[in-house]
Amino acid sequence: MTDITDQKKQAEAGFKNFHRSLCERFGYYHDELDWQRDQVSLEEHIATQLSHVNAENAALRGQVEALQRGAGQLQEQVDILRPDADRYRGVRRVANQQGYSDEQFDQQTDARIANLGAAAPNKAVQP
Repeated sequence: MTDITDQKKQAEAGFKNFHRSLCERFGYYHDELDWQRDQVSLEEHIATQLSHVNAENAALRGQVEALQRGAGQLQEQVDILRPDADRYRGVRRVANQQGYSDEQFDQQTDARIANLGAAAPNKAVQP
């Protein structure tokens, strides 16, 4: 009979240590005397903490999805602009071969763009 009683005491001590460990882990007060009574309260305390974590995870998932959508939109824009960038690099390469520095090429390109902007309203008004 003593063997069974000892096993019961060992099992109870092990469970009490497990309960104490959970209390420490989840920031709940461990009552040495009424720890068995507090089990339901501890479960509720843990569930509340986990529900906050789940809500935070859901919010983070939403943010990640928004970032992924934004990255997809940026990739679409890059894909649209890539041919123009490739043409620009090709023209710049030709200009460099003809002796223009990158700075000279940029200045000349900026001037031509400005002239296009200034000339466009006049052309639209002319019959």
